Amino acid sequence: MTVYAQADQQAQTGDKERKERFLYQWTDDKGVVHITDDRDKVPKAYRDKALKLTQSKTEDEDQGQQVQQKSVAPAGVESEGADSADKAAWQQRMRNAKQRLANAETQYQVLTQRRNELLQSWGGPVSGRIDTRAEADRVEQEMRDVQKEVDAARQELEDIPDQARKAGIPPGWLRE
Repeated sequence: MTVYAQADQQAQTGDKERKERFLYQWTDDKGVVHITDDRDKVPKAYRDKALKLTQSKTEDEDQGQQVQQKSVAPAGVESEGADSADKAAWQQRMRNAKQRLANAETQYQVLTQRRNELLQSWGGPVSGRIDTRAEADRVEQEMRDVQKEVDAARQELEDIPDQARKAGIPPGWLRE
């Protein structure tokens, strides 16, 4: 009777035996999200903040059909305080993006004012000084570069909520 019970139990669990595999996700200083299956490949500077993602796979599933669940604890941290640390990290990421946008917009305004002052003092092609016009052209080029920074910061602010959603982060975490 015991042999039959063991065989029955093996039949029930043997086919559905779960294998746990982990992925590690981190975001670098530029806001780029990285994922690896080896914790040692996570740069040391990001290891404490890396998120540990769980991949559960049953033996009878096809290779391409893996179920992924996000663990909200950073890799190597198994405490309940991990949620608050993750929340703080996502909020800090939003604050940083907003600050980059504000700084770039302020810089653009300063450059616009400087360019306008130069163009007013230039006086035109007949009576104006060439070096003043050249300076205005240089400021305009700098304005184009700063506009790219503004656009990139705006794009980042649009991308962060999508990245958070894909990572399974509650939407409320991004608000302060």
